[in-house]
Amino acid sequence: MIRPFAALETVEAYDWYELQQDGLGLKFLSDLSDFYSSLLQNPHKYSYYEKPVRQGLLNKFPYQVVYEIFDEKIIIYSVFMAKQNPNKKRTF
Repeated sequence: MIRPFAALETVEAYDWYELQQDGLGLKFLSDLSDFYSSLLQNPHKYSYYEKPVRQGLLNKFPYQVVYEIFDEKIIIYSVFMAKQNPNKKRTF
């Protein structure tokens, strides 16, 4: 489940990359999709940010995905630009 704030961050990142270069936003979404696929295969792969919240980095773009695992459910809290102040990360 992707929380509304994380969805908004994703749209904002896509829009920003598209303004920089046509098609770059789609490459960002592709990288994010690859991350989500990896996350679904092994949600415990990524390290803790603050227990029980985890985070993982995208492969090609400087973004972190902040999430939590609840039994068989994964909650995405934030798709966060890694170069921002880490105090701005959403973890709820």
